[in-house]
Amino acid sequence: MAFALAVFAGVFASVYLASFVFGWTLFRYYPLLAEFSTQDLPRIAGPAMGWYAWLLQGFVAATIAALLALALPRRWTDRAWPGIGWFVSVLLILYTGYYELHWFQGN
Repeated sequence: MAFALAVFAGVFASVYLASFVFGWTLFRYYPLLAEFSTQDLPRIAGPAMGWYAWLLQGFVAATIAALLALALPRRWTDRAWPGIGWFVSVLLILYTGYYELHWFQGN
């Protein structure tokens, strides 16, 4: 069970970050109109938010990955390196810091 939770956390964070960086959104929320749309609306609709889509995409991918991890034989999951969750987390934090570095460079 702990292995599946670690897989969930790693996949969720990875998919969320990839969705943010590459702009992958299945839908957008327009707060001025208080509606969701799968298409880009005209500028008069105001700014679009992709955050809800990123959360949903990460959750769905992570749930599927965790269910697959639960299906693995216990002897395989017991052999997994316990620090993999921390390793993935640190890599994602470092990449996010690098990606957002432009905020601190004045460009």
